[in-house]
Amino acid sequence: MIKVSHLDKTFNKRKKNKIHVLNDISLEFPEKGLMVLLGASGSGKTTLLNVIGGLDRVDNGEIQFYDKHIERYKSGLWDSLRREDIGFIFQNYYLKNDLSVFENVAFVLRLIGIHDEKAIEDRVNYILTQVGMYKYRKKLASQLSGGQQQRVAIARALVKNPKVIIADEPTGNLDSNNTVEIMNIIKNISMNKLVVLVTHEQDLAEFYGDRIIEVKDGKVIKDYQNESQTDHNFVNDNAIYLKDLSKISDLKDKNLEAAFYSDNDEIEPAKVKLIIKNKTLYIDVDTSIQKVKLNDSTLNLQIKDEHFKKKTREEMLETTFDVERLKHDDLHKINKLNVSFKTSLWMAFKKFLRYGRKGKLMLFLFAISGLFIAYSVMNNYTILTETVDNRLTLSKNIVAVDTSMTSPAERNKLIDDIISIEGTEVYFAKLSGNYLSIEVPGKQFSISPDSIEHIAITDAKILYGREPLNKSEVVISYGMYKRTSVGLGEADFTSIGIWDVRQMLGQKITVGNQIKVTIVGIVNENKKTIYTYNHEGLYELTAGNVVNTTWTIKEAYNQLFMGLGNTVYFSSHNPKQAANQLTSEGYDAVRFIDSLEQQLSIDKQRSFLQSISISIVFVALALVVFYFVMRSSMISRIYEIAVNRALGVKKFEIILSFVAEILLIVTVSTFIGFLAMSYILHSVSNTSLASFVVFRVDLVSLFIGTLVVYGLNLIVGVLPLLTLLRKTPSQIISTYDM
Repeated sequence: MIKVSHLDKTFNKRKKNKIHVLNDISLEFPEKGLMVLLGASGSGKTTLLNVIGGLDRVDNGEIQFYDKHIERYKSGLWDSLRREDIGFIFQNYYLKNDLSVFENVAFVLRLIGIHDEKAIEDRVNYILTQVGMYKYRKKLASQLSGGQQQRVAIARALVKNPKVIIADEPTGNLDSNNTVEIMNIIKNISMNKLVVLVTHEQDLAEFYGDRIIEVKDGKVIKDYQNESQTDHNFVNDNAIYLKDLSKISDLKDKNLEAAFYSDNDEIEPAKVKLIIKNKTLYIDVDTSIQKVKLNDSTLNLQIKDEHFKKKTREEMLETTFDVERLKHDDLHKINKLNVSFKTSLWMAFKKFLRYGRKGKLMLFLFAISGLFIAYSVMNNYTILTETVDNRLTLSKNIVAVDTSMTSPAERNKLIDDIISIEGTEVYFAKLSGNYLSIEVPGKQFSISPDSIEHIAITDAKILYGREPLNKSEVVISYGMYKRTSVGLGEADFTSIGIWDVRQMLGQKITVGNQIKVTIVGIVNENKKTIYTYNHEGLYELTAGNVVNTTWTIKEAYNQLFMGLGNTVYFSSHNPKQAANQLTSEGYDAVRFIDSLEQQLSIDKQRSFLQSISISIVFVALALVVFYFVMRSSMISRIYEIAVNRALGVKKFEIILSFVAEILLIVTVSTFIGFLAMSYILHSVSNTSLASFVVFRVDLVSLFIGTLVVYGLNLIVGVLPLLTLLRKTPSQIISTYDM
């Protein structure tokens, strides 16, 4: 039972051309019977039919669909009802043109969860036989005539044995003979089910309808039980009754039997020659009559040597259709995707293989966008993950004290104050601007460390070699090897035959003509540092003078930090506490790392804002292009989408098919560009160019980039589809004039 109450709908609201297409309509339909909505074109009958079948929404009103009470349009609920309980016969067929006749009908059975192929075959073949389309079951829907497509559409609506059949001009494209056959089937179904049929044919309504509802200007103007018992006025257009025509002439001998009939008193003379040659019959017709047809199997015309006999009402309603053959309550049903993701992916791949020049250009542009996305992601990732370690020129536990002390007493007092700090061991370090040299036989290479420090300062792990044992031995950081190059295109250690950091072991560092020290170890640090055995060795590398004595701490301090305005660098296990204590005693002391961290925070914020602004522009442009490409793809598939929505296919399944296409396009274009640029940036960061620009390319950045590539493209790609799917099936059909 269906009951609609106070349905109201207006097209083009708040516009001059608004149309009140449904005007306070209330109707109640029984559980069975043939209900006919009769009215002229534009009366509102089709809109009412669409509302009853959930293809469209109303502005106001309620619908009771059996046990479902629907006050507001609920897309998911109506989808379920159209899948399982409503069989729609559309005026424009809405078949899937790329599927065969059989698959078009079988589709709705799979849609309701029937996947037993034998059960599907039995039901589909039966209903195709009933509508006269069994012999065309393997043909594509696109190869059929309009009348044939309509019969397939009728078979599709009936095969799932729905509770309600909704038919919009179901015989509009059929000849009179097929009209009778189809209407007899529909009438038979209405004996046990509700059929709501729209037509503008008064005779059809009066002959078949149990109840006739006349609609005009959006209102029900007449609603009555059809008591008419009139006979039909249908004539079989596919039959010619010879005895109803005038016989003009007759010829009969042993080789030929011919007769000339006409329905017109004015006879047009005709000359006909029949020629048989090579077992082929040639017909030569000379007449002023323009239309000439050969009655073969394709014409489907019956020639009957009898008078036309009008059938009784009972004879007209006779049918062999058995609705019991279509019942499926006892069948096991499985809810699964009608088109699997794998199938959708395969269909997208076949579409990809058909791409022409424009399609390939599109993929190339998407690959370019992948380059920009990779650069943007890696650049921003590098900025945000940069740590102070990358900027260190001294160890983290160094305290810097700015001093302008001139007298030995003041300098000694500073040393005493430093020594008195709990947890502090006095080991000095110096920033170095000196150029030192590494010598190999016949070659020399200049190096400039960021700092020279006492070996006790560092807690970094030794990668290769050992710690120094005397002032003639030093340890260098890994960064000393990796980051040494003066500029683009200039030499690094390979110019003197050193291709691996381990080859640095045993090399000599020279200062002037007097000082030579041997590299005995390499520590795992990124900064460019040389570590000495003691303060005397530190002094020799920075001053270039030989020290022949062993210094006390105060002597080392006085030798290393002579002059005004020098900064003293010393190590502490608790540099923050040491800096605070010295500051409280009047010294200008800070942790060396504090100023670096503060500057790093400022630089990161500024660099990120600049980088993200540029990134947004480039990525947005790429996504806009992708949006319009996917929108174009959606429009090219609008018929498929509309048919699926009208039949009750879930929105999720339609979205999933587009997701498969998006994933394929992104993978073969944007993602390839992303990977290519990531590889380039990683390679650049491991060359001498790293002195100017470094990109952090690791598994985390690649994962983030992959999420960005697929995530943004998926969101933007399905956006036009999501916008479309907000419309009702009827709105989709009308918007794109299908």
